[in-house]
Amino acid sequence: MPALPHGWLVDTAALYARVFRRAAVLALRNWAVGLVVMVYAALLWAVRLVAVPLGLVGGLLLYLATVACFSSWLSLVDQVMRVGRVRLRDVPAGFVAFFGDLLTVGFLFWGLQLVASLVLAPFPLLQIIFVLAAFVFLNAVPELVYLGRHAPAELLMASYRFIGENWIEWFPANIAFLAAVVGVLAVLPSGILADALVGFILYFGMIVRGLLFLELASSGRRAREFRRRAAG
Repeated sequence: MPALPHGWLVDTAALYARVFRRAAVLALRNWAVGLVVMVYAALLWAVRLVAVPLGLVGGLLLYLATVACFSSWLSLVDQVMRVGRVRLRDVPAGFVAFFGDLLTVGFLFWGLQLVASLVLAPFPLLQIIFVLAAFVFLNAVPELVYLGRHAPAELLMASYRFIGENWIEWFPANIAFLAAVVGVLAVLPSGILADALVGFILYFGMIVRGLLFLELASSGRRAREFRRRAAG
């Protein structure tokens, strides 16, 4: 039994080494994608200027624009993951590539929030716990949208199953990237440099997440242990 934790640590370290090495190659080859976050921010700022005077309709317009930008972002990461490079002619189509799936997920999550807010209204602490649980168990939804190819109605449950099986391997990298973003925002004043660094961290983090998702979804802990033992 004492050998099991050590073996798991070795397997997980090897997994992270493969993922980060491959992610670094892909990210450097397509470094310009890291700047796209700034483009999305500028687009949403322009949409917000138009939307503010429109009230409820403006809020809906801004939400749809945000979903379209997130769809484009996932499409770019998908191209980097699957093709190894981003083709400019495919960029416009990215705004609608996952638009429907993301809208459906957003609607389902809104429904869950609505039910929780009604049922848990007398219990503020339970509302906080619900939000944290949703963040944890739905954390893999983006990867399931563009890599898992699940039907929209299955995404929430698929994410729950994936996180339940792989949380201990999944979250260390995610926490590290979140800490890096918070660190940049805390140290640097808001501006182009901070936005660019955050964009590159998010870009590299999304590639790591995608590769890690593929590794974890295709092999369990026993398979990784068998691979290690077979390699001697």
